[in-house]
Amino acid sequence: MRRLIVPSSLLFLAASLCVMAMLSPAGAAGSVPHIICPQQRAGVITCCPPPTNGAHKTNGAKSSPRIVPCCPVPTNCCPQSSGTCCAQTACCATPCTPGALTIASSPDPSTAGRKVVISGGLTSNPAVAGTTVVLWRELSGQSTFHQAGQTTTDSAGQYKFTLSAGMVNADQQWYVTANGVQSPTLHQLVNAVVGLAGLHNIVVGHAMLLSGHVSPSHAGQIVLIEQRKGSQWTVIARPRLGHASNYGVMHRFARAGTVVLRTVLPGDARNDRSGSSTLTVTVKP
Repeated sequence: MRRLIVPSSLLFLAASLCVMAMLSPAGAAGSVPHIICPQQRAGVITCCPPPTNGAHKTNGAKSSPRIVPCCPVPTNCCPQSSGTCCAQTACCATPCTPGALTIASSPDPSTAGRKVVISGGLTSNPAVAGTTVVLWRELSGQSTFHQAGQTTTDSAGQYKFTLSAGMVNADQQWYVTANGVQSPTLHQLVNAVVGLAGLHNIVVGHAMLLSGHVSPSHAGQIVLIEQRKGSQWTVIARPRLGHASNYGVMHRFARAGTVVLRTVLPGDARNDRSGSSTLTVTVKP
């Protein structure tokens, strides 16, 4: 039996004609998009960017691409800026939210002149380290916020500002911003430092000096010297703070016994209501 020998050139020509027929306008209507992926033998790499120039026009209207390219290696094709959240090597369809910023201060209330720590976190998916966080504050008596510091988030998305002693002396408000997100506004209460000094022993009817200093300065304001009677506190003097925020007043006790005293600065726009440590006085007959 004689075998039919077909030249390879004819086979190549026949194959070319089939391909041209498939890509011709007549066969386009029933065709499906072709995937060109020479780097991959089977399947399509799932994390590929969308085609930028594979679309064609039919009667002036843009239709879906007939040729869908694919990327040679898996990549993170959905960066944060694209509006979708992604795993390391694959895309997910969940819309990406910018996250939320938390803020807290410690201690709160704080004491004038003491260190204060402002901290919180940027909750996002995934957590992003190195995000810039800006601290804003509005001091008592001001009407606008001003930048007070800047830091970056750690690997868990957390941040911290340490305000050294002397930086927080009066009531103020804080918030932070990061990655286009703003935290709630935190109202920081600050207690003034109120001092009270006097003798620990005195004779009935003898005058003794009760004095002290208030920081920050509240010059011209009245402070209250109170005596504890049972579970109540009773005001026994109302000295006014001098220009250096000092006060002093002479007082006599009419009865023998143990007396417990304190000085209170009423709250105002600058500081929360603040009190001194107690002073115990033994009044002898």
